[in-house]
Amino acid sequence: MQTAPRFVPGTETPPVARAIITTVMSPYCPGLTLEVCPSPQADSLRTMIITRVQRGDSRTSIEADLERDFGTAIRSMPETEGFGLVGWGVPGVALVIGAVLVTRWLRSQVRGGAGPYP
Repeated sequence: MQTAPRFVPGTETPPVARAIITTVMSPYCPGLTLEVCPSPQADSLRTMIITRVQRGDSRTSIEADLERDFGTAIRSMPETEGFGLVGWGVPGVALVIGAVLVTRWLRSQVRGGAGPYP
């Protein structure tokens, strides 16, 4: 009887399984990826992912099943299409707007003579 593979950081894990385990959020430890979640349930989920990869299942199908079972919160990053683009776009737009506002404010301070030098 074969024993189930076990994910142990630093040991040989199939690259596809490692990619999934390191990028998927743990449904058992809020705010942690599956890779670092210490719960026994997370260990079982990591083992299941490794087993499925060794069986030949694709990354796409494994991630789709995880999302179906645990919801979209299991993704560590928003999708790059549809509404998920908002998650990528809003921080960038906010950063640009903030940089413009800070630049304008700094210029007004320098031109207005409000600096520390007479």
